[in-house]
Amino acid sequence: MNYQLVGDSSVDLTDQLEESLGIKLIPFTIQVEGKDFVDKDRRQIQKMREEMNASKKAVKTSCPSPYDYQEAFDPEADGIFVITISSKLSGSYNSANLGVKEFQEKHPQTRVHVFDSRSASAGETNLAYYIKSLMDQGLAFEEIVEKGEGFIQEMETFFILESLDNLIKNGRIKKSAGLIAKTLNIKPIMRGVKGEIELFELNRGFKKSLDKLAKALGRVAGQSQGRTLYISHSNAEDKAQLFKEKVLDLYQFDDVVVVPTGGLSSAYADDGGIVISF
Repeated sequence: MNYQLVGDSSVDLTDQLEESLGIKLIPFTIQVEGKDFVDKDRRQIQKMREEMNASKKAVKTSCPSPYDYQEAFDPEADGIFVITISSKLSGSYNSANLGVKEFQEKHPQTRVHVFDSRSASAGETNLAYYIKSLMDQGLAFEEIVEKGEGFIQEMETFFILESLDNLIKNGRIKKSAGLIAKTLNIKPIMRGVKGEIELFELNRGFKKSLDKLAKALGRVAGQSQGRTLYISHSNAEDKAQLFKEKVLDLYQFDDVVVVPTGGLSSAYADDGGIVISF
């Protein structure tokens, strides 16, 4: 079957992995101090981080438009699968569905399904690889949709932030609470729950949070065999590799894939954060 895989740029990949996966990514735009960074050139991410860290203003993001999605779709495909960041966190999912509606008015013969990942970053990467594996098996369109939606229900996403600055700037955390957390060196473990972000556990120090999260995976994941762990890091490869080592000492994941965050994930994970999914 001639399937097409499309995702928004919250799917964290390297240039090489993007090419090997055969996914077409539709970029977000990140605005820092009035300057736009279009999330399609990974070489600009460090520059964006530097300007973001130097700014006292909140980072603003714009999701792809319906037209952006519509233009990305291949009318020659037998079916198209689209992966977006959680609809609770962004308008990307709704935008993709509007793009599908407009596309199918012109190409009614092409089936398209939009997956609300109920996640972001490494979670979307996880889902993208799973959908690609189903495509490679040559499964029917409806079976891929069913299995993909089921996978989303079972998928887990966690993240740990080194800095709470962006969450404070964006009003997600009160400034007073953020200052207390910084003073006490508190590094919260956050968890994706039904597409939203919830507190999982509070710890003092990043390494302690890494250790606690690694040990918690056994309670959350149950059987690790047959699963792949995805780790996205925002300028924090040392932390990602340390977490990978801790996990491999404890569990038998089939594989652990470490990738840098893209522009959108970097804007919210801030400098030094990691996101994991399995």
